[in-house]
Parts: sequence; structure tokens; C-alpha cells
Amino acid sequence: MERILITGTNRGIGLELTRQYSQRPDTYIFATARDPKNADELQAIAGENERVTVIQLSVTDQSQIEAAVKTVQEKVDALDVLINNAAINPLEATTDLNKLDPDVITHVLRVNVVAPIMIASAFASMLKAGENPRLVNLSSGAGSLTYRTNGGSYAYSTSKAAINMVTRNLAVDLKPVTCIALDPGWVKTDMGGPNAKIEPEEAIAGIIELIDGLGPEDNGGYRDYKGDTLPW
Repeated sequence: MERILITGTNRGIGLELTRQYSQRPDTYIFATARDPKNADELQAIAGENERVTVIQLSVTDQSQIEAAVKTVQEKVDALDVLINNAAINPLEATTDLNKLDPDVITHVLRVNVVAPIMIASAFASMLKAGENPRLVNLSSGAGSLTYRTNGGSYAYSTSKAAINMVTRNLAVDLKPVTCIALDPGWVKTDMGGPNAKIEPEEAIAGIIELIDGLGPEDNGGYRDYKGDTLPW
């Protein structure tokens, strides 16, 4: 039985990850959401599958992170996969150089960078006890310094470049856990928008296939949903 924890599962990539993983008979899923009561699609998945446990988790709330650890420990004694998916990208006040709001930028960094660090720390011992343990930080092509040729996106792209560095650090500090940064592609979600090029079903199928094949030789990598290595 593979034991997986996914953050930010109320919609978008996190929801589709939960849906596809829930179709596997040998997988136990812990799906976190900031407001589970209003996550109707997530609750429907959990209602049809006893191997899906929904956990309330605002990723910037340390007390809720600690409570989530206790909830998971009540069900299983280890985790095999942790996917730090929860992230935000408020365009207003974070893109136009003349209209930046430092408080909003700071909040984006707390959600997209600091929270994954704290969650990785909180679940470190459970991951180290897992079978072929893997930690996946959802990054973005926007986090690649090599690819960055346009301006704007002061909060989001900065946060994704930072999560790449976080992943490199965790790749050392969490051994034997395999840690990677993963670009899911430009996916048609609420965050990606209607002009995105990739359907969620395609992106998540690729992500799951990639995660299935991860091993120690992949530790510290930066990959996309097709499995290709990206430039930092």
C-alpha cells in the first residue's frame, strides 16, 4: 500500500492528483485543503473511497501542520510520497513594478516557499520510514533563471525559483528521501487560466508516472511532467 500526502487538493492540480491516485487500489491518500467543508469535489472523491482521508490544513498555520501530522500518524506509520502542491499566484499587487504590495508578495513567499519547508520538516521522520520515499515540490518553468526573459511576476516566479533551491537543500538534508522540483506545465486550472495548453488529466497522468519511477539517482532534480530535465 503506497501512502501519499498531497497539499492543496481542493481544486486544480491537487484535486486531479487526488482523483487519479484514488483510482488505484493500492494507494492510501491524505488530501489536505484549507477549507474542506467547501471542497465539494474533493469530498465527493473521499465519500466514494475509504482510502482517501481529507485533512484541514492551512499551510502557513504551524499548529495545523502539527495536527495534520498527528492525523496521518493515527492512520499509518510512514509516508512514501509527499507532494507539496499548495501555492498561490495573486496577479494584482505582485506583477506591475509600479503597483507592488510588499505584504502580498511576502504572503506568496510564505505560502509557496516557507510552508513547503515546514511541511517537509514536520513529515521528515515519516518519509524516512517510507518505502522508496519521495518528496515532490511543485515548481514551475517560471522558476527557471535560464528561461526567464520577461519581467513582472515578482512574487510567483521568485517563489518558484526559491522552491527549487529549497528542493536542492532538502535533497541533502532528507536523505534517503528522493526530493525533486517538478514543473507541471501550463495547466488549464483556475490558476493556469483558460488559455493554458495542457489539460489537467494529461499533466497529472504524466506527473504520477514520473513519481512512480523516481529513485535515489533522481535526487535533487528539476523535471517537468514529461520527465524532461529543466535548466535551473
